[in-house]
Amino acid sequence: MAADTRKEQEPKPTGSSKTYASFTPPENANALPGGSLNTAGGRTPNVGVAEIAKSITLEDLQTVHTKPCVRDSLLMGILGGFGVGGVRAILGAPMSKASNWAVGTFCISSFIVYEICQYKRMVEKEGMKRAVEIIDRKKIEREKMKEAREKRRQEEMEAGARIEDERQRKEKQWWKVW
Repeated sequence: MAADTRKEQEPKPTGSSKTYASFTPPENANALPGGSLNTAGGRTPNVGVAEIAKSITLEDLQTVHTKPCVRDSLLMGILGGFGVGGVRAILGAPMSKASNWAVGTFCISSFIVYEICQYKRMVEKEGMKRAVEIIDRKKIEREKMKEAREKRRQEEMEAGARIEDERQRKEKQWWKVW
């Protein structure tokens, strides 16, 4: 077996007689010697723009419109950019400035509409979770009520049977003529 490579950290006395008062814990208890904060071991690689660009495939670009909220946000961005760029061009701005306004409006409005849509989806998802919880709770309550009703009905039947047995016992003659 390999020897323990960790350095033991001895408490540094600070003039206090309490041991726990003089102990200073390490910066991160999960950090391994010679390692990183990554609990799986090794170091996390530095990711740059080139690595991100390499990870995008043609299929990702072909199916981007199927992602939630993307289609609506892009359409609203196109409409907004077309509207603002067209108005700028009609009002006499140079084509380069009108184009810049159109692209900027497209980017900003697409981003805003996408974020609003994502927020609405999150709120709807939370509402659905609450609805499912309420339905489950009501189902459990209904089952308990049904069990209680069945138990009450069973007790009433037993009580009725006892009363009937008691009545028959009282009516039974204790003497016979023949």
